[in-house]
Amino acid sequence: MSEVGKARRLARLSNKRSGRMLCVPLDHGMQVGPVAGIADPAPLIDIVVEAGVDSVIVSPGMLQRYGKRLADGPAVILRLDQTTMWRHETPTGYPDTHSRLVATVEEAVQMGADAVITYLFTCNNQPIEETKSFENAGAVAAACRKWGMVHVIEAMAAKGGFARADDPDIVALNCRMAGELGADWLKTDWCDPTRFAAIARQSLAPIAVAGGPALGTLADTVRFAKAAIGSGAKGLMFGRNVFQQADVPAALAKLTKVVHGNDG
Repeated sequence: MSEVGKARRLARLSNKRSGRMLCVPLDHGMQVGPVAGIADPAPLIDIVVEAGVDSVIVSPGMLQRYGKRLADGPAVILRLDQTTMWRHETPTGYPDTHSRLVATVEEAVQMGADAVITYLFTCNNQPIEETKSFENAGAVAAACRKWGMVHVIEAMAAKGGFARADDPDIVALNCRMAGELGADWLKTDWCDPTRFAAIARQSLAPIAVAGGPALGTLADTVRFAKAAIGSGAKGLMFGRNVFQQADVPAALAKLTKVVHGNDG
């Protein structure tokens, strides 16, 4: 039964005709606190549902509070871990990345999630932190096999570590290791388009590109999206490049066309 459950959940994450995914992450608050554009999630959730995006990433608390708003909307990817990485070089940050699990796969099943997501950070200054990240992701991967849950792994070089997140060799390393752990989808950093195309071809799971910090204009975001999809990405996971736009519905309409083309 777990194989049937996973197949049904996996089918919900992406567009049935294009096979690609437009996902809007809304889980920033658990990592960094209030963020412009998502301080009050309710209006944004309503816009995202109306736009018909394929999936969203939410924290357990957000799913508890706004689950009814998502009931007839996109697939729900539940964030199971919390990290200090995005606070690096801020007043509340640490010299290295520290992460921990805050929810379980069983709870995700109970809450009706279609998938779960965990980080996989590499190239930390302290090897023990990379070890913990692999242990967390591995434990979730095992639970996903037990419960028939889809596992998205967000594989990235740790901020403040010894490697650049956009180094193609590092992106390739991270994607391969996450695939070997059993990821059903990958979320990772963008890098050189030519090198990224090779990474996507060799990946053991479809890759969705992370949006990163908000770009200057919507035109910049669309160009980024076109480059990623054109280089073999099977999806976009754009948060700030969506909800920090002046016209969020217009941004989602343009990104939907980029991701799905005439199949959206």
